[in-house]
Amino acid sequence: MPDAHVLSDHPPLHHNSYRASVAAVLNALKAEFGESDQDVADRLGCSATTVNNACNKRGNLDPVTLLKIGKEYGLHRLDTVMGLIGGKLAGQDAFCTSDERLPVGAARGQLFLAEALADKRIDDHEILAGAADIELAYETFGNLKWRLDGLRRERAA
Repeated sequence: MPDAHVLSDHPPLHHNSYRASVAAVLNALKAEFGESDQDVADRLGCSATTVNNACNKRGNLDPVTLLKIGKEYGLHRLDTVMGLIGGKLAGQDAFCTSDERLPVGAARGQLFLAEALADKRIDDHEILAGAADIELAYETFGNLKWRLDGLRRERAA
């Protein structure tokens, strides 16, 4: 079973793949919400003809109109399009909680402590020099603490 946090290989980027991705997004939205071309157009601020052409791969959406899909229907709706460049969208307040980075952050923090405490004390110069390692370790354990708090809340409910 593929990892849910790993993006699949993306198709080549060209006009046809872009139009196919946009068409897939719009057609899925219309089916899911039971909306017509005019309904979608009203929400996106364009004409029904523009939506119809995009749904049938006969035309491109204006960049602002494309972004309005994310605003009106949710950022995740644009994942098919962003997948063309190997990415996906996340909100501004999102942060990475990838388990793959956890050992690196923890190890860098431990290495900093081992080196800094070699003389049994940590001076200000060592703290400033180890700032990147300290920040990474703090972020790493902060993410773990956030996940732990969430699990505790779920189990308490």
